[in-house]
Amino acid sequence: MSLKDQTIVILGGSSGIGLATARAAIGEGARVVITGRTRATLDAAAAQLGKEARAAAVDSSDEAAMRELFAGIDHVDHIFANAGNVVGDAKLKMDIAAIRPAIDVRFWGAVYAAKFGAPKMHAGGSIVLMSGTAAVRPISGSAVGSAACAAVEGLARSLAIDLAPIRVNAIRPGLIDTPLIDRFVGERKESFLKSYAARLPVKRIGRPEEVADAVLFLMKNGFVTGITLPIDGGGAIS
Repeated sequence: MSLKDQTIVILGGSSGIGLATARAAIGEGARVVITGRTRATLDAAAAQLGKEARAAAVDSSDEAAMRELFAGIDHVDHIFANAGNVVGDAKLKMDIAAIRPAIDVRFWGAVYAAKFGAPKMHAGGSIVLMSGTAAVRPISGSAVGSAACAAVEGLARSLAIDLAPIRVNAIRPGLIDTPLIDRFVGERKESFLKSYAARLPVKRIGRPEEVADAVLFLMKNGFVTGITLPIDGGGAIS
């Protein structure tokens, strides 16, 4: 299946995996709509992507904003619900309001994307949801984030039935070299990545472009639905 002249909505498309996916999709002839919450970052991303990209400042956890986003798009071929909110060491002893965004953005954003995006699709359209290895390999302090990822995977399987013949899948990336790493690791980045990479069979961490390849595969392969695809360098077996 070709992506040429198709319209792809990428929630969380202004940096990292989302931006890499937008770039790859445009490279295959698609038009993209990228979203994010920071106008300046979005505008910078859109400038990189060129005339086939449009940017919309949207909080994906806001149902009314998501309804408005899709109301302004005549037709959608594919959606990548990549938006997420990482809250760091989010133990349950914290104020619940501080860790709620881990669920609200990733899970409810995916629900709203399907709710308002699917009616804009024809058969052959697809939705790809973003999970993460925390769904199956949680670490201390990640209970809510892990639950959000696991919920997204269950949502993808269920929506693949409810929205058929629109296809719905999820991806489960491992550690990917995106700006989020700098945000949470800071000066320890080099030693952290070296230690993490050493335990992986591929002996390195992933690149955003490799996850983008997987997302485009799920968009283009019309015989794949209801799966969660790991892109983790063998992390699940190491």
